[in-house]
Amino acid sequence: MKCSLSAGDVDSRCERCTRKSLSCIFQEHRRGRKLGTRISTRRSAPIMTLPVPSESEAENVEPIQDSWTPASQSIESIPDSEPTSLQPSGLLNHEAMRGKFSLGYILSTADRHPLNSGPNDVVFAPAEDPIMLGLVNLSIAKSLFKNFMEVLNPYISQLDPVLHTFAYVRQKSPFLLTTILAMAAKAFNPALYEKLHDHAQNLYADCFRRGKKSTEIAQAILILTYWKEPEDTRAWTSLGYVIRMCMDLGWHRLMPYSGQSRASMTEKEKREIRNIERTWYVLFVYDRSISLQTGKPWMMERNEFIESIDLWCKDPMVTSNDRLLGAFVTLRLMTSAVYKLLSQKPQTSEGRGPLHNIESLLTIINGRIKGWENLWTQAVETEDDSCHPFLIRFYGTHLRLQLFSLPLQEILASPDTDLSMNLEILWVAYSSAIEMLHLLSRYSSQLYFAQDSIHVMTAYSAAFLIKLLLSAPNSIVSEIEDNTISALRVATCVFSQQAAPPGSSCTLQAKFLERIVLEFLNKRAEKARTSGNASPDNLGSSLGPSRDLGASLRGPRVPDDSSQLLLDTGDMDVPDTPGLQQVRADFLFTDDTFWADMFVSAGFSLQDGVFFS
Repeated sequence: MKCSLSAGDVDSRCERCTRKSLSCIFQEHRRGRKLGTRISTRRSAPIMTLPVPSESEAENVEPIQDSWTPASQSIESIPDSEPTSLQPSGLLNHEAMRGKFSLGYILSTADRHPLNSGPNDVVFAPAEDPIMLGLVNLSIAKSLFKNFMEVLNPYISQLDPVLHTFAYVRQKSPFLLTTILAMAAKAFNPALYEKLHDHAQNLYADCFRRGKKSTEIAQAILILTYWKEPEDTRAWTSLGYVIRMCMDLGWHRLMPYSGQSRASMTEKEKREIRNIERTWYVLFVYDRSISLQTGKPWMMERNEFIESIDLWCKDPMVTSNDRLLGAFVTLRLMTSAVYKLLSQKPQTSEGRGPLHNIESLLTIINGRIKGWENLWTQAVETEDDSCHPFLIRFYGTHLRLQLFSLPLQEILASPDTDLSMNLEILWVAYSSAIEMLHLLSRYSSQLYFAQDSIHVMTAYSAAFLIKLLLSAPNSIVSEIEDNTISALRVATCVFSQQAAPPGSSCTLQAKFLERIVLEFLNKRAEKARTSGNASPDNLGSSLGPSRDLGASLRGPRVPDDSSQLLLDTGDMDVPDTPGLQQVRADFLFTDDTFWADMFVSAGFSLQDGVFFS
């Protein structure tokens, strides 16, 4: 509805906008006038002016509107509370409870007209469009967009290739478009990355400052966290902000999937609903994953909608990326409660303590993770040259390592625990960490475009292996040390051979793995010299086959034909291998000061989970 001003209302708001506390923008009709012509304004209110696009640009972009669609209305129409609720959400202004929580709305005395605006009304100016700003030309932008959808989007399962066309995203949100182009430029056209990334960050700040909320804004912020700058530590806080934003939009009240309720909708409306649901599922997986990586509590609880993921993945509109997302949601649902049980501090007791009570639980969960890997790997292996098989195996193996490392920490830290009674826990944790490194070599073609979480998980597996070498008994270290160092060196070479630009995740990962091995060898050599248990002459022994103990403590060997991949350490001031099988470095898992210093020297922040550039 247009604003209507009387002759005496030139410098004020119209009656309707005054009554409803709306901003008043008066525009005279422009019927029949060509683009660029003017109207004489004798006694009219000021008109908001925007840069006029050229004719070629005008043909390629539609007016930028908000994301309040019939599909989003059906999602947001869930009542905020029961009609008889005596809670603030039921008694205060409903607009304030629907994404506009401010004192102005809470204390508003205007009549309630919910259809005039939605909780996620977002209006972007055409001047925010990166193409109209001259940051990138149209043909390059379309090429970058295509690269993102075909190469990067499968890693994050964020966008629908059918719904999110270039024209659709450009019309919906310059912020989302700029973010997509920036991340694609980082991988495919680095010369354009900096200015696109800066523009995306400016739009992010503007959305935060103005309190804008929409599905596209949530997706854009998430995409910015997947391929961050090395010094960017905002992933945790950005994720929390997006979750709160989406809760403000009412997504935490999403109903379980039901195909019948959407029978009368158009295909576009169905896809827009799935777009909202997909983003909420992504947030659930991201929330649980980063909680496991940082040790911080998660924000999103499981509910009927989250648990209906199997039905959601059987919808006729499901994509291959949706199936990967379904696999990750299932994995987090399956193991979150188990991790919480294992992370609880057990009460001391006689005998073997509480460890024997969780061995059966670990055996069960290990079998469930293997079953999950087999099921979902078969579901995605039909895709040619897809990153999905790698991601499923890597995430499953990482979770197995993290779950089994919890009781292992107590085992290695307790002087009274008989490690021979808990060899299965040690073996599963160790073999999982080694398998993660082997997966990097097996799927090396997928690493260049991998999101940052893959690199954090890789750093964790390397950290675990090094700490195990410093903490396990001599008899075990002597069997796994050579194979562990070899696996770390092969992984280092795999990342080095990605030919990634300086400062990229692959380059930082290669330097980190190389440095952590060097730091370990130096620490072991220094410990041997100070303890007097080994002479410096014994430190120059080369890698050799481990002794056969007949026990299943021998890790999967690095293939013989991969020996040429091992890093050349001739220029390092350390031996090729520690050769300290008889030396027991007296370090425990709880020696956090030494541990943090060692990793800072290697170029990795344990607290923030980022590499130092």
